Amino acid sequence: MTSRRRPDHTSGHPALRRTAAGLTAALAAVVLAGCSFFPSSNETPTDQDGTALPEANANGYAELPLYFVALSGDFPPATTGRDVACQDLLVRASSVPVKTEDRVGTAVGFLIDDEQYSHGDPAITNSLDPSEDGLQYSSSRVEGDTVTVELTGDVVTRSQCESFRIRAQLNRTAATAAGVENAEVLVDGVRIEEILGLPELELGEEFTTPADEPAPGEGADSGEGAAPEDGTGETDEMDEIGDPNQLNGTQG
Repeated sequence: MTSRRRPDHTSGHPALRRTAAGLTAALAAVVLAGCSFFPSSNETPTDQDGTALPEANANGYAELPLYFVALSGDFPPATTGRDVACQDLLVRASSVPVKTEDRVGTAVGFLIDDEQYSHGDPAITNSLDPSEDGLQYSSSRVEGDTVTVELTGDVVTRSQCESFRIRAQLNRTAATAAGVENAEVLVDGVRIEEILGLPELELGEEFTTPADEPAPGEGADSGEGAAPEDGTGETDEMDEIGDPNQLNGTQG
């Protein structure tokens, strides 16, 4: 496993950083993906897990999908996700509606520029937080059912488990934001799997945590609380984060 960092590296394009900063402030009522928390119909496209993708409203605003990790032994109750590694759970959240011409860049940029490692209590966590000062989004392109994300700089990882979380967060956030099945994440032209020493991404089966918070030490390998076959479950609303009036970095 390789961990790289340049402490004096400037993170992010200025425009994307401003957008991500506004999005950070506007991440009010982060919602965990227990079931399809976006309005859905037969005409609505879905992501790789069958969750309906948000559609822009008349003013061009739409929620952004963001993936976080609930750590083993501290799962929020009644939350649906997929095992990522180390009995941690990859869970999907949505932002408040945001207007952006680059959904992938804004969503990935939020994860990189997020100044908080954890959100809510029990928390969902962002393993990209330590990379804030050394990693930046460059571009993305969609070819067929795959989005390729180009990053530059340095990925900071403190353990093998964290490496799995970082890769999964970037991969699933990019793919879902682009509305495609797969994602390829490159850092300075090198696949993130090579940088972090990881095998190909394989997520576990969808799992719903029990309604009551499990005792410390209990992981996602329990059979209790498994999601029904139709993928439905409960949603759990996290505490409000920031001021919605700061959306897109606007000032009052």
